[in-house]
Amino acid sequence: MKSVLVYPLLLTELLSGEVWEKHVVAEGGRVLTAVAADYDGDGKMDVISSLGGKVSLFLAPEWEEMVLHKLPTRAAVCIHSETFDIDGDGDMDWVGGEPHGDPFWLENPGDEGEWKARVIDTEISGIHCFLKADVDGDGKQDVIVNNFKPEGVLGDSIVWFSTPENVHAADVWERNVFAKGDAQGGSHYFGFGDIDGDGWGEIAVAAKGAPFEEGNWFAFWKNPGAEAVKEPWQKTEIASGEEGATNILPADVNGDGKMDFVASNGHGIGVFWFEAPEWEKRMIDAEMKCGHSLAVADFDGDGDMDAACCGFESERVSVYLNNGEGVFTRLDLDEEQQSYDLRAVDMDGDGDVDLLNAGRGTGNVVWYENPSK
Repeated sequence: MKSVLVYPLLLTELLSGEVWEKHVVAEGGRVLTAVAADYDGDGKMDVISSLGGKVSLFLAPEWEEMVLHKLPTRAAVCIHSETFDIDGDGDMDWVGGEPHGDPFWLENPGDEGEWKARVIDTEISGIHCFLKADVDGDGKQDVIVNNFKPEGVLGDSIVWFSTPENVHAADVWERNVFAKGDAQGGSHYFGFGDIDGDGWGEIAVAAKGAPFEEGNWFAFWKNPGAEAVKEPWQKTEIASGEEGATNILPADVNGDGKMDFVASNGHGIGVFWFEAPEWEKRMIDAEMKCGHSLAVADFDGDGDMDAACCGFESERVSVYLNNGEGVFTRLDLDEEQQSYDLRAVDMDGDGDVDLLNAGRGTGNVVWYENPSK
C-alpha cells in the first residue's frame, strides 16, 4: 500500500522554504463556513462567514465587519455556504443556510444598499452542505444541497437547484432530486467532477453514519447528461464500512488521466485516496482524527494535485504534497486549530493557492499564506 511520508511541524520551514503565515480574519464564537471573493470590487479578497447569529462580510485588508443578515437566534450559524454571481449583474453574491432552516441567498447590492435575503426552497429539512457546480452544462452555476435527515418530504435525498431566469422575483428555485431517498446515513460534503470522461460532472457524496443507520459509505451519482433533470440518477458505491465518512473530492492523483477521489473520515480517522477505476484505497494520513474539512489543489505549483485537511479532534492543519504518483509528504501548518470548512483560494493575489479556514470549536476564521511565490 502506498503511504504518506510523515514529517513533524518543525520541518515545515525546511521543506517549504518558509512557514505558512497564519492570518486571523475574525474571532468570536462557533463558525462552520467561510468563503472568499472580492465583494466590494477593490481588487482584494474579502471573506463572508457566519458566527454569532449573523452572516457577516469582513472587508480586506483590515477585516472590518459588515453584518449582512441576522439569523433567527443569536446562537444560530450557517453550516455551509458558497459564493458566485447568482443574478448575473457582475458582482459576487452568497448562498447558504442554517442546519434547520431554509436555504437562502444574499444579493450583493454593489456600491450601495443592503444585502437582500431570498429563500431558495422551503421543504429541505436538515441542511448540511452546499456546492456550486454547472450540473446541467448550460454554462451557469447551479447549487447542490442535501437533506441531511431521514425525515421530511426530501428525507435522505440530495437535490440540485438551477437558478431561475428571474431570480429576484422567484418564490423558490427549480428543484431537481438526483439522489432520491438513497443518500441515507447522514450525507455530508460533495465533490463534483467528470468521473467517466463523458463531459458531464458526477456528484460524489459521503455519509457519516452514527447516529444514523446505513451510513459509513462513499459514493457518486452518474450525471445523465442532457437529461440531468431526470430523477433519480444512478448511484455507484466507492467504498463501504468507512466509519465517519465525511468528505470526498475528485482529482487525478497519480497522473494517469483517470479521475480518482481524495477523501476523509471526518467523524472517524484518516485521510486517503481511492484509485480509479477499481477504487482501491490508498492511505495519506492514518493519524488524522475527525478530518472534517478537505481541500484539493496544486499547493506547491509542480503540476500535480495536493491535498489539505484539518481535524477537529486532532486540531492539526496539514498540507499533503503529492510527488505526482500518489505518494504524499505531510506538512503541518498549525496546531490547536479546528476546522469545519477549508477552502483552497488565492487570498493575497500572488498566484499561488492559500487556505481559508472556518475554525468550528476554535471560534475563528483564519487563512494560511502559501509561501511558494
